[in-house]
Amino acid sequence: MLDGWKKNKFYSKCKSTIKQTKTRIEMIRKKRNSMQKYLKNDISDLIKFGLDVNAYDRTEGLLVEMNLLSCYDFLDQYCEHILSHLDPICTERECPESCKEPVGSVMFAAARLADLPELRQLRTMFNERYENSLEGHVNKQFAEKLKQAPHKKDVKLRLMQDIAAEYGIEWNSKNLQHILYEKERADVSGNDKESEDAQSNHENARNHHTSQERTTKSSSDQKSARTKHLDPQFGHKDSGHEISGQSNRDGPSGRATSLPAELEQTSPDELMKGHTRANSCAPDMSGPNGYVHPKVPNYEDVVARLTDLSGKSKE
Repeated sequence: MLDGWKKNKFYSKCKSTIKQTKTRIEMIRKKRNSMQKYLKNDISDLIKFGLDVNAYDRTEGLLVEMNLLSCYDFLDQYCEHILSHLDPICTERECPESCKEPVGSVMFAAARLADLPELRQLRTMFNERYENSLEGHVNKQFAEKLKQAPHKKDVKLRLMQDIAAEYGIEWNSKNLQHILYEKERADVSGNDKESEDAQSNHENARNHHTSQERTTKSSSDQKSARTKHLDPQFGHKDSGHEISGQSNRDGPSGRATSLPAELEQTSPDELMKGHTRANSCAPDMSGPNGYVHPKVPNYEDVVARLTDLSGKSKE
């Protein structure tokens, strides 16, 4: 009894939703037909006044409206088929073979047609009953029309030819084809030029980056060379010896001047008291080259003094 009640609930809800969907499709179809008629009149007027390029640009919008109208026609037929086979759908556990494509297509269109909210309700009911087992049964032609892909040039030219014939306008598409060909050729040339400019900019950037790396490396090498040149561990060993030798020659043992004899005979106490320094560069002590020699005591005076001191010690 509970199963029968569930079936009756599903049946009634599905039936009412499908009827609401068909009613809304009829309203949308009228609106789309009016839009399609307006676009056709607009394109025919542009063709009549020789504005072929403008008419060609309007054909894309007309093709979109025509595709949508055919999609609503598909849905109307599918809803009618489901409504007529609603009894086996409710009684059988699995979807009947003849209803798999209509049910799967209705579930597929629910996410792509926002102006039909009833389709989302039908998708929820069928999804609870069949889950995702009908995804592979969508009509391919119906799915292609819902994708709304851009149309090719020959399709647009054929549509313009049909509109011109429908409104009794003599129109030759050769002039328009030539204009479109030149436009496509210019676009391709512009794209090639942009590609070449982008490639040239890339090469320039890469060369600039390489030049910067070389400059940085050269600066680093020069800095390393200067560091090695200034480091005493790597160079100037001979110069160090020369400087050391020169320092030894000019040191205390090789001073160019010497203390005078008066200062040599002065005791340390007298030096501390007076702290008076005699002139160490007396003119009579300078040699021919200006080099001052120390005063050496006379040998005979030294011997006499020593003899005198030895005699005093014997007394």
